[in-house]
Amino acid sequence: MNPDASLITALVERWRPETSTFHLPFGEITIMLEDVVTLSGLTIDGDAVVVDIPDEVWSAIGLRLLGRVSTDLSGGVGVVRIVWLRDEFSHLPENASQEVIEQFGRTYALSLMGGVLFPDRSGATVRLGSCCFILPVP
Repeated sequence: MNPDASLITALVERWRPETSTFHLPFGEITIMLEDVVTLSGLTIDGDAVVVDIPDEVWSAIGLRLLGRVSTDLSGGVGVVRIVWLRDEFSHLPENASQEVIEQFGRTYALSLMGGVLFPDRSGATVRLGSCCFILPVP
């Protein structure tokens, strides 16, 4: 599948976060579960997988996924502020190791999944669990 950059740009420009819809010339549309299946390749058949992760484990998960954790827990345990992600992971070091490249990739996926595709009500935070299901802890 080859992404169409101009189509993606057009959709980003037409996204309305207040209604979680795309505003197009013919009306408004929203992303449905079937769209997520098509875009992500994830399956929706079968039983749901639900995992209860204790609060004390979230820091370890963040450290293993991203290489560092935020000290700001105002959003709650297992929640990261999108501004912190942007500040900490905006520039990939020139001679980055494979591990650091993977951490930046996870951050991008986390921002995309939790901040754009499935934002919370605040629009300012994202749950680490948003990327755990697609990026298993090594």
